[in-house]
Amino acid sequence: MNAWLNKIIAGSFCVIGLLSCEKQDSFTQVKTGTAPTFSATATEFTFSEATAGEDAVTYSWTASADWGYRAVVNYTLQIDEKGNGFRQPAEAFSANNSLNKTFTVAALNQVINNMGLAAGRQHELVIRVKAAVDTIGDEVYSDSVLLTVTPYYVPKVYPSVYVPGAYEGWSFDDPRLGALASVNNDKVYEGYLHFPDANTEFKVAAAKSWDVNYGDGGGGAMVSNGSNNMKAAEAGYYRLTANLNTLTWSLTNTTWSITGSATGGADKTMTFDAATKKWSVTTALQAGNFYFRANNANTIALSDDDNNGVLTAGSTGAINIETAGTYTITMDLNNPGNYIYTLAL
Repeated sequence: MNAWLNKIIAGSFCVIGLLSCEKQDSFTQVKTGTAPTFSATATEFTFSEATAGEDAVTYSWTASADWGYRAVVNYTLQIDEKGNGFRQPAEAFSANNSLNKTFTVAALNQVINNMGLAAGRQHELVIRVKAAVDTIGDEVYSDSVLLTVTPYYVPKVYPSVYVPGAYEGWSFDDPRLGALASVNNDKVYEGYLHFPDANTEFKVAAAKSWDVNYGDGGGGAMVSNGSNNMKAAEAGYYRLTANLNTLTWSLTNTTWSITGSATGGADKTMTFDAATKKWSVTTALQAGNFYFRANNANTIALSDDDNNGVLTAGSTGAINIETAGTYTITMDLNNPGNYIYTLAL
């Protein structure tokens, strides 16, 4: 009996020993990989829509090795403004085991626009490659490469509704067809339209068809597929809003000016060009700031919160004038949600 028990105990120790050996043999030590060597075919760019389809630059890097096992390495290109230390970089590309990436002018320009950087101005950026393996081990980074770029403006695409009416022949195919955009994707839409004639009638359509449209319900209300048209009593340049949550609408005839400390606190009247549908003014400005407003009041005001040439609602992002002089300022509200301006000395 004792001999039999001793055999069982001895066999158990052998099994435990074998398991221990197998575990030891299969153990993998995870290490930090080597940093990639990073290079670019070009570092300075001035982009334009005319060259949008051309290749701008190819970035290449060496493989990150020595992770301690056969690893699938993910490489990510990160871009940030020079001096920011890559605290919140934009990611321009990410792929497993890839060792190069070619950007067209349009693709890299879109990345720069998505970072909120101003079009038509030169920006000092840096780009690097990050190498990582799943969620284990440390991330490693290449040295950064300079990216000096002047981008062109690319409008953002927002959810839209359309405004067919007498001003453009009640057509969904006419290039004069107006639109409203929902910048916050909340079914609240806004846009600007020029009605050259008094008593211009129109409707709001959910798409470029009459399947779902909205007419005047009276008292600022909209009626789905109603027979009554909305109407602008006077000729003018109008701000139109449509709220599809509450089925309400509003229409405001506007004239525009600039005002602020750069104008000495006065309103400098802008002139509307019916051909381009843009507002402009050439006027002397002193060092200070200004913003745009309708009807000499702050009820409808536009300013540049991000200093990127794109206007947003309100007067808090006043536009700075550092050098006094005579400036030509142009405001373009033609693309709903993508309100822009230019400033030339």
